[in-house]
Amino acid sequence: MDNENRTAGTQHVTPAAPGLASAVPKPPPHPLDGEWYVHLDGQVFGPFTGHQLRDFTGEGRVSAETQVVRLGAETWTRAADDAALVSLFPRAALPALPPAGPVRAEAGATVVQVTNNITSDPRPQQVVILDPGIAQPKSAGTALVLSILIVGLGQLYNGQIGKGLLMFFGCILLWFVLLGWIINIWSWIDAYKTAKAMNERYLRNLAAGIIR
Repeated sequence: MDNENRTAGTQHVTPAAPGLASAVPKPPPHPLDGEWYVHLDGQVFGPFTGHQLRDFTGEGRVSAETQVVRLGAETWTRAADDAALVSLFPRAALPALPPAGPVRAEAGATVVQVTNNITSDPRPQQVVILDPGIAQPKSAGTALVLSILIVGLGQLYNGQIGKGLLMFFGCILLWFVLLGWIINIWSWIDAYKTAKAMNERYLRNLAAGIIR
């Protein structure tokens, strides 16, 4: 008869006799039987039992980052940091690693050892690309205005003294054959583009820490 009351893989447990029930100590309280206040959207709600918070978690109303405080306590904390509520937010299981074992190779095979060197510096490594050319804080607008006032003056502002003088005298000579306007317009464009390129190089080098 006793065998008939048992099923495969289970063990029959005999309940305590009625006369001894008062002598059996009460079971410990469930960790979620406590009560907590919840801070959501700038308002405080509750108190709620841990069982209610478990339902709220399943509904997406309470997350691991939700601020809670246990009834009677004074310090707010993350729900995931509460000793009783942490069970509501199980961590994702990590993938199991294959068991380590000796490395075997067939006869004539080549064994390659790979070593990963991981730096302890958590900061990202910066790659600095040098931009050749003069890098100075220049104003493209100023260079253009100066070149319009006097041919070659914008080049002098950019530090290109030889080019500025060549454009100045070349413009004067070509005005005799009515072609000076070519150098005049060329000097405007050249002064503007050169000053802009110099200023952009300066800003890039400044951001990369090359110029302080």
